[in-house]
Amino acid sequence: MKKLSYILIATSLVFSSCKKDFLEEDPRTFLTPGNFYKTESDLQLGLNAVYRTPQDRYSNMWGAPCWFGWATDLGYLSAANNHAYHNQPSFLRNDFNSASDMPFAMWDYVYRHVKDINFLLEALKTVDAPAEVKSSIEAQARAWRAHLYFDGVRIFGAIPLITTPISDVNVLRSMTRSPIADVYAQIVSDLEIGMNTLPNTYTSANDRGRVTSGACAAMLARVYITMAGYPLRQADKWEKAKTILKEFVVDKKFGTQYALFDEYSDAFADANIPGREAVWTVNFTRGTFGQGSQVHTDFSPIELYYDSRAGLGKGGGWSNELPTPAFLASYQPNDKRYAFTYWSSTADLPVEYAAINSSPGGPVVFAAPHVKKFRETSPNDLSQASGIDHYIIRYADVLLMYAEALNETSDPNAATYVNLVRRRAGLSDLPALSQQQFRDQMLLERAWELCFEGERRFDLTRTGTYFSRVKAWNSQAGANVIEGKHELWPVPQREIDINPNLLPNNPGY
Repeated sequence: MKKLSYILIATSLVFSSCKKDFLEEDPRTFLTPGNFYKTESDLQLGLNAVYRTPQDRYSNMWGAPCWFGWATDLGYLSAANNHAYHNQPSFLRNDFNSASDMPFAMWDYVYRHVKDINFLLEALKTVDAPAEVKSSIEAQARAWRAHLYFDGVRIFGAIPLITTPISDVNVLRSMTRSPIADVYAQIVSDLEIGMNTLPNTYTSANDRGRVTSGACAAMLARVYITMAGYPLRQADKWEKAKTILKEFVVDKKFGTQYALFDEYSDAFADANIPGREAVWTVNFTRGTFGQGSQVHTDFSPIELYYDSRAGLGKGGGWSNELPTPAFLASYQPNDKRYAFTYWSSTADLPVEYAAINSSPGGPVVFAAPHVKKFRETSPNDLSQASGIDHYIIRYADVLLMYAEALNETSDPNAATYVNLVRRRAGLSDLPALSQQQFRDQMLLERAWELCFEGERRFDLTRTGTYFSRVKAWNSQAGANVIEGKHELWPVPQREIDINPNLLPNNPGY
């Protein structure tokens, strides 16, 4: 569903990296980041391009955050599917290294878009525009920069912290990795500006999907919760998270529009995103490759892509991944989320499977269950570009974070907020639990509610449970997992070859 009019600026002209011979030309004859921004309209174009940033990651199989549910306790690589087997990313099995493609893809994503945002922020200092317009653009751009750096620091640990435009290749080649605490300090600063500057809601329909004060507040709470855990272990951040989340949930400081849908499935209906459960989303356009989501193609059975027929709808699948048996077994029998999240047998699939065959037009047999949570529901839409928006944060997550923060600060009301989520799923309220029992239970609650939405690996890492959970719940990734290594990814070898100052690499790589 398209919520914003994205006017894309040709990256080869405006936001591309500058080669040496390019820099030596007369800058007046080229459209560069340095001379593009002249008017208020140019600033708006630049901001629209910033909103295109997350589509770059969320719209393809190499960057979609749902992949951070794999190589965890939730999901594993499907070896029964020939197509998936021959295209399996090594990181799903925890046997990747610094030369692997995935670390480079994520590093490149973060810094390519941080660069664009830094040029936009710099232009705000000189371009003539109303103060309120510039303030809004700055706050939105900073929020997205914080989001990028939050991904980067959680994936790679210490990383270069760049907050101003850099065109000198020699400077870039001499950058060192900033301490993790310094990166988080910048993230907090950027989100605080967004939280204190942006409106709770936007009045124009054309602005639906833009970052709000509530989006920044919820992300800041997530940042504080992460800082309270591994690797910083700053326990005082639980109080900070609790304060913000109380303002969000109880005091309604960031608006009264947030609430749970009555049914779990309603939260993922195309017509409901953005909706009352949406706090921060990535917006997509159906049928437009590069601006449409491909998340559904990673999970759905491949036959629905090869053999889509009138009336069957479209799964558009590559059948790459399956939920782990241990995770499936953890669900309570009456949890309504299970039936919505999985095709649990071949009988549930919209096409009957006769034999293993991955050729176009042929029937296929796959091991069940498959994830159907992100399925494309538009009948007969045969493109791979879904218009269903993706949540970065939704209200159920805010409630679960609040419950977790209350428990960590010994507040007796912690169960109140997780029970709101459980009741929607058809589950009874939690019994009385000790603080440690509540911690353990929250790992399950977050998995059942938020599975495959992008946070699982980070949840396990911050709670110090990544190694033990993967070892116990995922025999595939658990066979290779090494404690103290796989909590982080390696700095890409291609970056080290250009800039040896990025060494030493993360432990184990």
